[in-house]
Amino acid sequence: MFGAVTKSYFAEKIGVEPEKICSISIMPCVSKKREAILSDMYSAGAEKGLHTPDVDIVLTTRELARMIRAEHIAPALLTEEAFDSPLGVSSGAGVIFGVTGGVMEAALRTAYYCVEGVNPPPDAFSDVRGFEGRKEASFRLGEKTLRTCTVSGLKNARDLMEEILRGEVQYDFVEVMACPGGCVGGGGQPITDGMEMADVRGPKLYQLDEKRPLRFSHENPEVAKLYEDYLGKPLGEKSHALLHTHG
Repeated sequence: MFGAVTKSYFAEKIGVEPEKICSISIMPCVSKKREAILSDMYSAGAEKGLHTPDVDIVLTTRELARMIRAEHIAPALLTEEAFDSPLGVSSGAGVIFGVTGGVMEAALRTAYYCVEGVNPPPDAFSDVRGFEGRKEASFRLGEKTLRTCTVSGLKNARDLMEEILRGEVQYDFVEVMACPGGCVGGGGQPITDGMEMADVRGPKLYQLDEKRPLRFSHENPEVAKLYEDYLGKPLGEKSHALLHTHG
């Protein structure tokens, strides 16, 4: 999604042709390398008849760490810089996408706002957090009880899907993460022999979320401006073309 928006909206804002932008994604996920070459991932240039990939290069976080060490760069000594604008502002809700339950929690924060008209306490949905592999929770939203389930790890996902198909369980909202613990435990992450690090990295994301001045996705001013100036509305024609796939 970010690649598609970079080569459309951002390209227009800075006055550069999309084919002259090199979009590099740094990911904890090895599968993103394959995803970047799927046919749906050429949406930004489609309107102009260009066969331009939304994402040109995918590096894993492990590869980036190796490159930094190879160039003898000391990140702690680098000067902090602001991100480019537009698209340089992120919310705490976006930060926690990398941990199991994070996507659901971010969505529930905004769902609560849409139903109730006010923001919930930012940590109101923390019951979805956990590294058990499968976590169930229930929340009151308006006049309804919302039943949720988060799973991480493909075996847990398969077991859950089979139970749903057999009619043994029923939920209103399900989140599936392929890697145990979520993206923080992804296959492209730095490896420590004999150790699983997801349960160490995950809490760090919640700490970053707590420190962010923006905790809710719907309050991100640059995302709001993106829709106002370019995409129109969620699920509209342009946003559907750029932000959705059919896979």
